[in-house]
Formats: sequence, C-alpha cells, structure tokens
Amino acid sequence: MKKLLLIVLLLPFFINANELVFKLLEVNGAKAFFAQSKGQMAKVMYMTDPSLKPYSGLVEKWEEDYFSWEKVKLSIAPIYASKFTNSELEEIVNFYTTGKPDSFLVTNTGKKFQSLLPEINQEFTMNGHKYMSHVSPFLYEAVSNSTKSLKQDK
Repeated sequence: MKKLLLIVLLLPFFINANELVFKLLEVNGAKAFFAQSKGQMAKVMYMTDPSLKPYSGLVEKWEEDYFSWEKVKLSIAPIYASKFTNSELEEIVNFYTTGKPDSFLVTNTGKKFQSLLPEINQEFTMNGHKYMSHVSPFLYEAVSNSTKSLKQDK
C-alpha cells in the first residue's frame, strides 16, 4: 500500500520531468538529429553482419519498430531527468530557445550542465549499446522465423 501511495504521489513529478526533458530533446536538436539518421541502424547492422543484407525488408522494419523517436526518447529521457531538477531543466530549455546566450554558462545551472555533459554523453553511448543488445535479438528472431517459413513453403 505504501508503494502504491508513493507511486501516486510521485507520478506527476516524473510526468512533468519527462515532458521537460522531451522539450529539451527537441530544442537541443536531438530529435532533429535522430530524424536525419533514419536508416543508419540498418546500415550498422549490414556492416556488422553482412548476412543480413538479403533480409533488408526485415531489417528496415526492425529499425522502424525499435528505433522510432517515441521509443528512443523514452530510453534517454531518464538520463537528463536524473541529473537535473525541473527548474534546471526549464533553464536549460530556455538556454537553447534563446539562442544559447553565454550568460547561462556562468549560472549555477549552466556550470552544472557543462560539467555533466561528458557524463551525459557517456550515458547516452552506454544506453545505446544496452538498448541495441536488448533489441538486436528481435531482428535475428525475425530472420530465423523468415528462414524457417521459407523452408516450410518449399
């Protein structure tokens, strides 16, 4: 019962924090960068495992399913949410929306943001590797199922 009460009380905080992080991911260019890199995961998979090339339709569907912006942003939002308060997130969003003024960089939030950037980037990389290891088996399962289906059809 105590856990349920805690969840109910903290849920608005997490929703608000994530909304601020989602806004940050838009204004800092992450969403646009992600949109421009569509198709890159398929290329990575082909380079990593050339035997996937005959299954390009499955690879592209896999990328579409597992690397949509909606899924990726949910995966990376906790990185920012765990490091900054809501008011700090608002300040960082404002920094990006006002043209990145140098004056922000001398504020406490600006200094904190600058000092945490290497750690944040490292966590993005680690998160990406972890996410990839979680979702790549689904691609190989789809390829395996496709191969089995082709063999049964013969």
